[in-house]
This record gives sequence, structure tokens and C-alpha cells, in this order.
Amino acid sequence: MPIISKESGSSGLAEIQTRYEQERQKRLRDDGNSQYIEIAKSAQYEHFAEDPWLDPATVKSLHEKFADQKTEMLIIGAGFAGIQNAVRMVEAGIPPEDIRIIDPAGGFGGTWYWNRYPGLMCDIESYSYLPYLEETGYMPKHRYSQGEEIREYINLVAQKWGLVDCAVFQTQAHEIVWDDIAKDWSVTLTQRRSGQSEILNIRSKFVTIAAGVLNWPKLPSIPGILDYQGDMFHSARWAYSITGGSPTDPSLAKLKDKRVLVVGTGATAVQIVPQLAEWCKHLYVVQRTPASVGVRDQRETDKEWFHKEVAHSKGWQRERIKNFHEHFTLGEPPSVNLVDDEWTRAPGLVGLTGYTEGPKSPEEIPEYAARLVEIDISRQQSIHARVDQEVQDPVTAEKLKHWYPVWCKRPLFHDDYLKTFNRDNVTLVDTEGKGIDRITADSVVIGEEAFEADIIIFATGFLAPPSGTPAEKANMSVIGPNGVSMSKEWPRVGPTTLHGVIDSKFPNLFLSGPQQAATSGNYRFNLDEYAKHISYILTEAKRKAANCGSEDASFTVAPSTEAVEDWGMQVMMHAAPMGAAMGCTPGYFNLEGELDRAPPEYRMILARSGLWGYGIEHWLGIIENWRASGDTKGIVVR
Repeated sequence: MPIISKESGSSGLAEIQTRYEQERQKRLRDDGNSQYIEIAKSAQYEHFAEDPWLDPATVKSLHEKFADQKTEMLIIGAGFAGIQNAVRMVEAGIPPEDIRIIDPAGGFGGTWYWNRYPGLMCDIESYSYLPYLEETGYMPKHRYSQGEEIREYINLVAQKWGLVDCAVFQTQAHEIVWDDIAKDWSVTLTQRRSGQSEILNIRSKFVTIAAGVLNWPKLPSIPGILDYQGDMFHSARWAYSITGGSPTDPSLAKLKDKRVLVVGTGATAVQIVPQLAEWCKHLYVVQRTPASVGVRDQRETDKEWFHKEVAHSKGWQRERIKNFHEHFTLGEPPSVNLVDDEWTRAPGLVGLTGYTEGPKSPEEIPEYAARLVEIDISRQQSIHARVDQEVQDPVTAEKLKHWYPVWCKRPLFHDDYLKTFNRDNVTLVDTEGKGIDRITADSVVIGEEAFEADIIIFATGFLAPPSGTPAEKANMSVIGPNGVSMSKEWPRVGPTTLHGVIDSKFPNLFLSGPQQAATSGNYRFNLDEYAKHISYILTEAKRKAANCGSEDASFTVAPSTEAVEDWGMQVMMHAAPMGAAMGCTPGYFNLEGELDRAPPEYRMILARSGLWGYGIEHWLGIIENWRASGDTKGIVVR
């Protein structure tokens, strides 16, 4: 690849930017994000979403858990977002018996409940990712926790904070409607239990939507997908009955005589490909866009090192995460790199996380993006060099090289993925950005070539994080006062929140980001900060209501119109650094390129609907100062 040197200078940079644009154009499609099928919203494909992990003994009856058909706080989602919201509420003095946590899954965990594929690991180091390590005294087993450990730890947290009895599993909220007279939410719930569906209408004074951002699997809308006669499943519903093995046993012995075809080369595929290759007769890996795969350097946690170098003082975990964030800078990073992994050695990631010294206006974005590209070149060159070093066939190696800057797609890390393509039983099927043409009864057709397969596994991801309102992310409708629909109002004018967690048009409803809030590569940390803020606002609202003699009566809490207008303007004024994502290769960060094609009149809405562009630590400083003032400015309690 071209090297930027002192001699080549701007000409070398221009050459790389041209290549980026060429590769981007190959992958742009007229159908954008609509090229995917949302499994949860399609009866024809709903069998792809069936729960393979369900233990009926863990699911209590809907009518039993809502005996009086009401609750004080309803939390929608039992993953990290929901669990952390409940933990922070309990810590703030709300009794667990006043909380109900619902989820369509059969247990706690969210994405860690559903995803149990072989090779599953977190891509954020465990000492920062797993919450409350100080409170629980838990020591993660590896530098990067495996999926089963994370799921078990989530259950440990639920037990420690008394949340087990709060859970109502296999339960979906279809609609929440505000009752202005009763000052509460009317909620329609459906529970699918033991093959039967129960419907129950309940009332809840407060609702928190904590449904997460990577929870609804999607399939590519490929002609003939339902004509296929072999075994087929989505990676988020791994079928060990087909492959053999289990979440704790990687022996996929049933694959020894099988031809397996994996669709996708993202975060999931990078982890499952080495596992499948070890067991199947032949593995085809269908690639539309190459992954950028850095070194993971996985290792077991040394107990002495952990207690001496990591968990050595009070507040160590927050300090470690702060240090992680401070390395996303184009200036001088901290002299000590506590995490010291590929995340913290990629300054170009400020294009994903935000940066205080980024552009201050849209006009400055192109120059800023070019600067980030130039800064990222050395990292890209090292990734390409690693491909050449680990992949023996030069033709395959070239096809595995990514051509986009680091912030355009979530960076991936794995120690075995690239080497897997040296195996005789593994074939990379590179589609040059086009994807699959059609599927027949026994084959996947790409161009003029058909690839016969006994099993097709879709590692095609989830509903895109920027896509849809919190209502869509929870697969339900939210109807506020005067019949205002969130699904119609947010696309029309954008969210009207204070700090991203409470909207003026939907009282007593709390939101778990990220719109009009901030983000981090460690998204789990964001969720806990949203949860802290929500619990503070709720408890302060309760205190104010009690001081007004309304402790037992219904009251509403929502931000004022003036406060949300001011916050929306601040979000828009701080949005420019996130503009580096414009012009990225298609992916879920930019809705497969749809954000780039948004009309000018809609871009203003996007700017005020997006992320805090100065980074999460800057955002935290603002909301922590707001809490410290003690007056909950902008929050109205009636």
C-alpha cells in the first residue's frame, strides 16, 4: 500500500483518501439500511429469533409478578442497561419490590444472554468492562472476559442487589400510553410462556426504556433465503444442536462432515471463524467488507498482578476507565497507559468517541477528517503488515486488508482469525462489496459461482444503533400526552431531552441513551452513567414531591421546554467532531450510508439528535456539575 512519507506528503494522503472513496462507492446500495430484515418484526422470519436457551423454570407468570397489575418503576430490558438502572435505583433508596424488569429473553444478560456462540469474548478489557468490581470483589478470569463469564457475572450482580425477584422474563411491552389524569403509564404486556401467550395491562408510575442498542438480530434480504433446505441460523441464536458442543464446550463435533458457510466478517464472524474451521469439513467465509483486525493479546489474569497493579486502591476502576478515555486524544495522552491495548493506541478513534479540540463548525469537518486519516495511516499500515505476515497466500491477504479509517467501523481484535485462512479447509469468498446474489435449495450464489453448503450461519449483526427511537429499540410504541407518538415526533423534530435521559414530551419516562448523550468505546460504562443520572433525577423528584405534600400522590417529572431547547442547541453546537463519520464506508454507524444521503433540512435534526461530540468525560463534567449544584435546574415536578 502507499506509504505517506515526508517526500510524498499531501499527495500520498490524497491517494489513500481516493482509495477509501473507491472502496466506499463499491459498497453503497440504493436500499441502504432497508437491505436487512428485522427478525423481530417479521412473522415470516420469526423462527430465527426463537430462544434456544430458555429454562421454563426461571420464568414466573406475568399475572403472578404483577399481582395487583401495577408497579412503581418498570424497566424495559434485562441486559446491562436494565440491570445498572435497577442497581442505581436500589442504591438511591428505591426498594427492589417497587421495581419490575421485563425482557423477551428467558434470563438476565441482554446481548450476553442471546449471544453464546463459540469463541465469544468481549473486546473491551474485563477490568474496565465488568461493572462494580470493587463492590463485588470479583477478579475477572481473563484480560478479555469470555461470554459465559460475563453472563454469570450479570447474574451475580442481580443477586447481590436483590434484583432476581424483580425479573419478568419472556415478556414484551407492546405499547405504553400516558394517562394524564392518573399521571402514570398504561402498559400492554405479552408473555409467551409454556407455548401460551398471556396479555396483561398494567400501570406504572415510571418507566425506563433500557432495551440496549445491539439486541434485535437482522438478516440480509437475499432472494431465496427461505428456499434453502439445509440448516440455517443467526449467530445470536447459536444452534449447538446442529454444530455440537455447548457454550462451555467448544467441541463442534457434529460439523466434521459438514460444509459450513458464514455470511459476514464483523465482530462475531472474527470470533467464530477460527472455531468453525477447526471442526468442519470445509468453511466458506463470505466477505463484503474486510475487517480491521488488530492484536488482542488475550491472557489469563494473574492474581498477584491484579491486586497489586489493578485493584490496589479505592476508586481504581473509575480511574482506569478515565485513563482509557483520556487516550482518545490528538494531543498529549497521559504518561501512563493503564489499559495499554489496541484501543488506546489508536488516536484516530476520536472520530468515533468525540474530541474537545475537534472542529467547531461543519465547514471545518473535511480538514479535520483529513487530519484524522493522516494520523491513522500508521495504524492501518501495521494492520496491513500483520495480514501479510500471517496470511500465506498473497491474493487472500490482499482481500483481507481493510480500506477505511479506524473510526468508520468498530475496531476488531483477534489472535487467530487471520491465520485461519491458511487452512486447506477454509475459503475466503470476497464479493468485492456486492454481497450475495441469491440462495437456492442447497447453495449460495455469488456472481456466476454457486457454493454448496450444508449449513449457513448469518453473522450479520443487529438493528443499527443510530436507527430508530428508544421505542423502536424496544420494539414497541410510546404514546405521550395528547397522543404524541415518539416514533413520529423524534424523526420530525428530533428528541427534546435534558442530558439524553428524559424528554419533555414524555413525562415520567427515562431513556438509556445514547441520543443527545455521550458515548465511549466501552459502551457498558455509558449505560451506568446514564443510570446514575436517571436515579438522581428520580429521587430528587420524589423528594420535591414529598416536600410539596405529594409523597403518596401521583406527580410528573419532565424537563422544561426551555431546558430541552437549550440542551438541544448545546448538542448541536458540540456535534461537529462526530462529522468525521460522514463519508465512511457503509456500516451500522452510518446506517449503511443513509446518513450521508440525508437531505440538508434533515441534517439539522440529525445534529441535535446525535452524540455529544466532545467526548464522554466532557459530557460527564457537565452533568456532574449539574447534579452538584443541587437545584435540578430545568427539571419540573408537578
